[in-house]
Amino acid sequence: MKSLILEYSSILLTSLALAVGAFALIRLFLMTRPKEDEDWRDPPPLIYKIFKPVVRLFSGDIRSIIPEKTYEKIQVKLSTGGMNYAIMTEEFFTLKLICLVVGIFISYVLFSSSADSSLEVKMVIIGIGPLGYFYPDIWLNDKIKGRRRRVAKEFPFLLDLLVLSMRAGLNYSTSLGQAISNLPEGPVKEEFGKLLREIRAGKIRRDALTDLAKRMNIKSIFNFVAALNQAEETGGEIVDVLTMQAEQRRVERFNEAEAAANKAPVKMLLPLVMFLFPIIFMLIAFVLVVKMAETGFLPDIMMKLLMS
Repeated sequence: MKSLILEYSSILLTSLALAVGAFALIRLFLMTRPKEDEDWRDPPPLIYKIFKPVVRLFSGDIRSIIPEKTYEKIQVKLSTGGMNYAIMTEEFFTLKLICLVVGIFISYVLFSSSADSSLEVKMVIIGIGPLGYFYPDIWLNDKIKGRRRRVAKEFPFLLDLLVLSMRAGLNYSTSLGQAISNLPEGPVKEEFGKLLREIRAGKIRRDALTDLAKRMNIKSIFNFVAALNQAEETGGEIVDVLTMQAEQRRVERFNEAEAAANKAPVKMLLPLVMFLFPIIFMLIAFVLVVKMAETGFLPDIMMKLLMS
């Protein structure tokens, strides 16, 4: 009965794969789409390059079925991770569906080839399918965390350069250009470079700063933009605002480093309990057993076990 079910499942899965493949081939060869200019795109990640033909094939149809809230949520995450010019929102959602199909296929192959495995192994194999769907989200979350760490490290340096340039007599735009040119390659240089290009292109500085905060979606950038806009409204000195922002960013970075240092002993506790303490207890127990055997306090049963 079990082999019959596996046989029917194999036939069903093969038929589904053939149907999807036939549909893809029909769209590839019968539908003519103008070739898009992709010079504006950033270099895409490896996972997108692997499935790019299939993603580009179905992303236009997938866009119509994506809920608006889900679309906006993915768009914000891509912008926060700095991937909004590498992967479009509908392409990212299509990539998740493709990874789900690939995960289900791999799960089925492993499940059918390990029919006599234990229940735990089968549960792990079944979990490969859902993991394929959530893998792009896991990858994007890692990108966001890494980008935020780099921003926390590089942003105070940018503010210091801005303050020095403006105190030397340069205006805001020129100071920003000088500061950006001295920054290492990273998210801060990339995003503030976009800000500078928008300002030089004629965009209102307030709107350009607001768009910057929305793109990066980081608390320190929101505070920076709010302080600059408030200074512009009240007529305050931008240099003083930037100086206070730089000091505040340094204090925040120091507090984050101190909090991470305080959490380190707690994180080390579990590896110590699992790996180091058992070895210490085994050494202490060995010494105690030897001493008890020498003094004759060890029971006869334990002595026979040691002598055997």
